[in-house]
Amino acid sequence: MPARTTPAAPDTPVEALWNLSDVTAGWLRELGIRTHAELAASDLHIVWSDLKVRHRQVTKLMFYALWGAVHDVHWNQTPPDVIDAFEAYRTTFAAKRG
Repeated sequence: MPARTTPAAPDTPVEALWNLSDVTAGWLRELGIRTHAELAASDLHIVWSDLKVRHRQVTKLMFYALWGAVHDVHWNQTPPDVIDAFEAYRTTFAAKRG
């Protein structure tokens, strides 16, 4: 996790966001997401599913990391309602993929 002491600005590069490794930042760049503003404007469910299709090792924790990066908090602070909504999405996503 980056050692940033100020909140993310819209132009903060994904490499500098909380919870995101250099590998994850590279994967986001493959999707055209380069900054905090671009990630914040994205549907994180879709971002997660795009990453999951491209990279089998992506787990539900990636979604929490993305949410935390957008909200400038540690991934384990993802609220229960956000987790519940993601679990519903993830279940539907898995069923569609077979």
